[in-house]
Amino acid sequence: MSKGTLYVFGGSVWVHVPEIAVSELGYKPGEIEQQQVNLAEGANFDPNGFLKINHKATLPTLVIGEHHYTDSVPVVEKLIELAPTPPAVKADHELRKLIATVHNEANDPNTLFVLPIDDADREAKAAGLVGGFLGGRQVALDKYAPSAPEQFKAFLEEKQKANGQILAVIQGKADVSYATPGYKLTLQAATNAGIYAAAAAQWKASGHVIRAEITPILKKAPGKFLGGADSPGEADFHVITWLARIITDAGIPPNSPSSAAFPVLAKRTGGAEIDPVVAAYWDTWIKRDSFIQNNVN
Repeated sequence: MSKGTLYVFGGSVWVHVPEIAVSELGYKPGEIEQQQVNLAEGANFDPNGFLKINHKATLPTLVIGEHHYTDSVPVVEKLIELAPTPPAVKADHELRKLIATVHNEANDPNTLFVLPIDDADREAKAAGLVGGFLGGRQVALDKYAPSAPEQFKAFLEEKQKANGQILAVIQGKADVSYATPGYKLTLQAATNAGIYAAAAAQWKASGHVIRAEITPILKKAPGKFLGGADSPGEADFHVITWLARIITDAGIPPNSPSSAAFPVLAKRTGGAEIDPVVAAYWDTWIKRDSFIQNNVN
């Protein structure tokens, strides 16, 4: 195969999907080269840089020859197609539906990363990683948007406005009705209470995915992984990445065993207990080399 380049950033949730896939699919070192794009500094919005490679400014992005794959689903599909060691179980209709579910806007972990649940959480986010991330993006967007080529100008101006609005909300400078396509989030909220209610609803939706979507699939088939296999496959790469970020979004330290993580996660996602089969799935993953070496969180 032609040598591939995978554009990544350590803080990007969906980047971990192909990173795990590369580790699990038998690629030799150097077959898939990684290139860092610093999202916290808005490097993905550079109209003379990464934006030429991926007009959507999203990660992960895989480039093989003349072909560009600009979303984690087609990226992983291509990695599987070319894999030295393909998964033992192919993703069937049910597993593909689950992949779509964890990528659905209503279940987006990036939204939960940004969206505060109460005043204290908003203040903590403003002073911490979220505020720094949004602030860094805003500096870049304010730099690139005014002088952007016509090809990218409307796109960057939209991102500039949306990022600025949610940054203002996080900083407590504004209560606004806003749409933030950069985070797949749409709210019509005139007060912080409305924003916090939206966060609660999003957390509840994530709990539904865990209890009503992931749990039945794990329970009905033998094996440690989705689809009944004893080694991970396509759906696992997406689902474990989603679950890992949901866990850290809840304030739980990365790689925490289920005994520590799941009581907190259960409370945040509606209170009902999370089935032990999901706990076993999580505890299996946090011991795997592909999970540890790629710092999935």
